[in-house]
Amino acid sequence: MEPTPKIPALVASTGETYCCSVAESRIREGKLSDTQSTQSQQPIGQVWEEDAEWNYFKSAQWQAHTISRSIRTFILPPDLLSNDTTPINLTPYTTHLYPTSVNCNIPYPAFELSDPSTTLYLSAPSALPIRLSNALSPSPIPISTFNLISPTTEAYYTPSSLLWSTPGTFLAGTDCLIALFDVSRNGEGPVTSMPTIPSKRHKMKGGGVGMRGIVSALSMQPSSAGTEETGILAAGTWTRWIGLYDAAGVGGTVATWSIAEAADKHAGIGGMGITQTLWSTCGRGAGKMLAWLEGREAGTNQRLGVDVFEAETGMELWAGGMDGIVRVWESVGLKEGGMKKSWEWRAHDDPVTSTVVHSSGTVVATCSGQRSSPALAESDSSNGSGSESESESESESEESSGSDESNPEDGNNRSETSSRSSCHPKTTSKTPDNSIKVWSL
Repeated sequence: MEPTPKIPALVASTGETYCCSVAESRIREGKLSDTQSTQSQQPIGQVWEEDAEWNYFKSAQWQAHTISRSIRTFILPPDLLSNDTTPINLTPYTTHLYPTSVNCNIPYPAFELSDPSTTLYLSAPSALPIRLSNALSPSPIPISTFNLISPTTEAYYTPSSLLWSTPGTFLAGTDCLIALFDVSRNGEGPVTSMPTIPSKRHKMKGGGVGMRGIVSALSMQPSSAGTEETGILAAGTWTRWIGLYDAAGVGGTVATWSIAEAADKHAGIGGMGITQTLWSTCGRGAGKMLAWLEGREAGTNQRLGVDVFEAETGMELWAGGMDGIVRVWESVGLKEGGMKKSWEWRAHDDPVTSTVVHSSGTVVATCSGQRSSPALAESDSSNGSGSESESESESESEESSGSDESNPEDGNNRSETSSRSSCHPKTTSKTPDNSIKVWSL
């Protein structure tokens, strides 16, 4: 007898507010707000070229940012799970508009809504300094800025990953480099920089030592309860390498290795880049791949975030796919080899760009969307069966499954977006599903 499928209940959503172009979504936001914030609205008649594209949410971390060069903060009501009006319509509490696209952002680890001094987040706009801002402030003016500049060209490096290593320091990953910053040093550069290879000038880009490539993912090993010891930093690159670094990233190199052979030959899951690294609590180090999760449907170079949750039965991994379905794998790591999903549900009609589980384990937030243009949609839909067969051919060549995804063009451009989907949107005959949804478990 098959188990009854689990279907989470939708308790809150942004609805159709962002299921439109970037310019139109700003107008809809203004109509929803009782008082329009001048900092989040552009002057009437001023529409940037990229504003004609459909809006979509790149990621959600209980704080979300979109393609519209904005970071939006949504505050969930205290009666979220007991409110009779379901789903609740979510509107942004603040909207911070940036001059360029935001490559990545991360909230402060001690973020507490009741203490406005802790409601901070770091963001990395393209070709600009790293910013420290207050999520509850109506103004997008940053509290502090931090410079990551090339010593030879004096151009800004745009980090592809950010991580708080301690409440007073953070790490930024870029091309063959991990930089450590002190938040008390406003307007200054990194305290120390840690190259992931000995030299970029070497003919072999490091001579086979270390790991080369843009550092696209950073995560810290959770510290044991009751101890103050610093954990190990895990870093991943678009070149499919993993590096482990001691003393929260400022110590020596523990190990570096490529996942290409294990993913391609042993698991057969393919992929061309690491978009996220996460730690399990078991702490085992066998030096080989233990297991892989099958059937995610994530063959794209768009970032699709996953999350892990420590349940009573073991570690769970939650991940959305290009088909709008969120899949859950339970008891991850308890057996070797490929693992099939435990259960799933349809959350969106577009790719699920983030799936984040609340620490309580009772609520999960998802967001969706992909880069596309209404003008391109009309052009593609008028091409008839020719464009349809072309789309089918592309989808066949893109088929791939696995936790490491395809490589974006470079770290300074919008590495979260899919270059293929921007040219040939898959959802050309319907309104895009660019929304945030909150589900009760």
